[in-house]
Amino acid sequence: MAKSTGFVTNDSQEQINKYLNEICADPQFLCNNKDLCATNSIHYANKAAVDKICEDIKEAKKCDTDFSECMVSTINTFDEDKNNITTSFVNIIIPINNAFDEAANQKFLRLPALSSMKKPKSDDICNICACMNRFSTSPGASASVGEKSYTSPGQNTCIYPDFIEHYYYPVSVQNLNTKLVDKPPVKLGKYNLFNKNIIFAHSEENLSVTNLYDLLISNGISEPITKDFILKALYRNDEAKAKQLELYIISKQQEGKRDIKNGAFYKNITFFYGTLVVFIFLLLLLI
Repeated sequence: MAKSTGFVTNDSQEQINKYLNEICADPQFLCNNKDLCATNSIHYANKAAVDKICEDIKEAKKCDTDFSECMVSTINTFDEDKNNITTSFVNIIIPINNAFDEAANQKFLRLPALSSMKKPKSDDICNICACMNRFSTSPGASASVGEKSYTSPGQNTCIYPDFIEHYYYPVSVQNLNTKLVDKPPVKLGKYNLFNKNIIFAHSEENLSVTNLYDLLISNGISEPITKDFILKALYRNDEAKAKQLELYIISKQQEGKRDIKNGAFYKNITFFYGTLVVFIFLLLLLI
């Protein structure tokens, strides 16, 4: 009888281990073959570790639609081609009621751009938009309050409600008007629009009631019009904002009185010392 042949290898298991390590590094293969990879790959301590990795991968896929800019869906008031427009917040301007230039043209506040963000104290790993920071609301919400103030994870479009008058003014047209010598009139709704009549709120900080008050006052808007615009157009029925603005105005008035008082004091003391110097000089002449 013929002797049966044997088969000897010293390297097969090593090559198999390398192969398993390589294919188990692929996330899709790993999560479809958890037991195999947990048992045979040197990359993973145990099955529980593999389960955790696969759950994290699944969670991370929710952010496939991450974005860098928040948008607003609003009525297109610039032309008649489309009823609505979805655009960056940087294109939205709001008329300041009763604020006009010397030729009776309306003045506006332009809202700042808004980048994506994580919701405070939230476990969501995807970015969202904080709609209430731009006086808008998240899709499907009836009011921009509480949880409805934020979009769903991965959703970057807010919607303006009807309670506030606002207009879409394309940045490209605004930039063009800045460069033109013979500027054609821009008509938005019932207003003639001029770039010089737009007051820029450049950042989130500019929209706080105290900073917004200072911004408008420094741009020539009177105090009564400024207060009405902040509390009746932007922060309607917001008692906390109204109280904050009231206290701020009172503190500024008190500061102004102190400045006047200090100015009068320094004026009087200067007059006193000036008179004293003259008296001493005359006295020396007589001696």
